[in-house]
Amino acid sequence: MAVILHDSSDDEDVNERRQRTFKDRINMDFVTYFEYNQRFRMSSIKMQALLDEISHFLYKPTLRNRALSPKEQLCIALNWFGNGGQYHAVGDMHGVSSASVCRVVHHVTEAINEVMFPKVVDWPEDVYSVVTKFYNFAMMPYVIGCVDGTLINIDAPSEHEVAYVDRHGKHSINCMVVCGPDLMFYYVSANWPGSVHDARILRNSSLSHRMEGGWRSIPNAIILGDSADPLKDWLIPPVFHNLNDPAVVSFNRSHKSTRRVVECAWSVLKEKFPCINYLRVKPQFAANIFKCCTTICIISRSTKEEEIAILPDNDEANNGVAAKKDEPLEINPLPPEGAQLRMQMLLNLFR
Repeated sequence: MAVILHDSSDDEDVNERRQRTFKDRINMDFVTYFEYNQRFRMSSIKMQALLDEISHFLYKPTLRNRALSPKEQLCIALNWFGNGGQYHAVGDMHGVSSASVCRVVHHVTEAINEVMFPKVVDWPEDVYSVVTKFYNFAMMPYVIGCVDGTLINIDAPSEHEVAYVDRHGKHSINCMVVCGPDLMFYYVSANWPGSVHDARILRNSSLSHRMEGGWRSIPNAIILGDSADPLKDWLIPPVFHNLNDPAVVSFNRSHKSTRRVVECAWSVLKEKFPCINYLRVKPQFAANIFKCCTTICIISRSTKEEEIAILPDNDEANNGVAAKKDEPLEINPLPPEGAQLRMQMLLNLFR
């Protein structure tokens, strides 16, 4: 019996080049605020302001037909950040291929981290207003932020796989933030695998190096940490000795009430950008996506006054000089001699 391995009559079909198909670009414009915010996680006004900042980074001179414009790229990337779906699902929604969605997410992430991340992820000019808001929570003085870490699940990487196995037995990266009273992020670090402890991440961060070198956004500034963090003159964890002392009880209650804002910030971030609940990308890109999402979260939640801060420098800015009415307290400044003395002075304020 003869077996036909190849039919020469099909040569023309095999060698014929597949014809390119162009889908209609859809779902890029919506009318209502709710529709924009639901799809792209920000209003049309803020998205246009963001586009004005990064459009030069997204524009690629090309002779290809139907190339994606900077606005279309931003819409596709924001939609993927805001739903955490597969590339092909987002591509079907907007009329592009899954490969295009992948490239767009990479380009937009790089653009936002390059242009906007250094501008918006920082302490505000008026740090005294931050201290005042924290003080109004539970009378904890001179707090400029609360630090905490979270694990972002990823697929098992091909290199150094063991280093990314966290305490839950999953593969992840460990990300750290410092959060303000309005749930904004003042510092973001996403450089470490999931097996690394939070205290080590903070100890090796640029923030710790600056604080240990004597930098303070205001005199005697402190950051509230959790029970795993060491006691320093600028880093204050809860107290776990003399728990029957009324001052310790009051201090820990105030510490917990003040520091809970960072847990709320994590919830807002992960609810706003479900993609970071599980990132099926390489660890380095997962870290970049996390930084990008924190930046977008700040921009989308900023007030009108805070939006001005991401634009080019304004001569009318207050240059960090706060009015005396914004200074928090009628409490004497805390001396910077040492961590134990700083803690004792704080406990004395609760007696």
